[in-house]
Amino acid sequence: MSQDVEAVPPGAVVVGVDGTDKDQRSVRWAADEAERRKAGLHLLYAVAWTEYSRVYGAVTSADLDRIHGAAKRIVDDAARQAREAHPDLVVTSAVVMEDAATALVHASRHAGVIILGARGLGRIAGRLLGSVSQKVSAHAHGPVVVVRDTVPVPGAPVVVGVDPRDQPPEVIQFAFEEARRRGLGVRMVHAAPRERPLPEFRDAEVEHMRETAATEEAKAVERLAAEWSRRYPDVPVEVHEARRHPVEALVEEAANASVVVVGSRARHGLAELRLGSVARGVLYEAPVVAVVRVEAARPTAA
Repeated sequence: MSQDVEAVPPGAVVVGVDGTDKDQRSVRWAADEAERRKAGLHLLYAVAWTEYSRVYGAVTSADLDRIHGAAKRIVDDAARQAREAHPDLVVTSAVVMEDAATALVHASRHAGVIILGARGLGRIAGRLLGSVSQKVSAHAHGPVVVVRDTVPVPGAPVVVGVDPRDQPPEVIQFAFEEARRRGLGVRMVHAAPRERPLPEFRDAEVEHMRETAATEEAKAVERLAAEWSRRYPDVPVEVHEARRHPVEALVEEAANASVVVVGSRARHGLAELRLGSVARGVLYEAPVVAVVRVEAARPTAA
């Protein structure tokens, strides 16, 4: 049974729930985000009934009714907690008979943002389907925020990885919008590992060329920061240069960030339906990660 995406209120903050311990953290985070966005909160429980039948054998309609009823009680309890914390928040919910990743990707067509806990949704689904967070982040039609149990430092900036040579504007825009809603600053992190030259190229001229290139790139980052600062004059901006791999740099910054924002290019073709290496690496390690979909150009016919 496929989810009716029309049931997702347009622009709502959608959070996946499954009755595990992580729900409390992700639902609270999603409710706070919905209030900041002045949007509705939509709780979604996905029941992968085909996986239940694969594990337990034939599943009858009575079994499905019981499973649906148990899921509905979990969703209703989570909705009640969200309303208690935010009395003015419009909260809706749905239980769908579909695997979690597929249901959440469908929901992302209308959602303003998808919020997920760090693990796969549901004990059985988690074992059989792998990381729901990774699948949804790779396939979603909009931004996805993955929340772990670690509590970010209060007042910490929104961290975003930047590359002046190929910087998708939607990634930086998400970071600035998120910072503005929270009354925080943006910390733009430019990570460029210092490469070790081959022995035959270890001379002063080559080293000078490398340092010149690094200086020019740093200037480009400063120009990028100045450009976005003009667009968002109410958001403080700082730039950090890191001489290490982007994943290492962003994970280190994540310890003192409210959220880390990375991009994921939506390349066309079955072989490209996956997260990039940086987004995937940060997703595994950082406490709160926002993965922003970036549309890549379709290849043109020769």
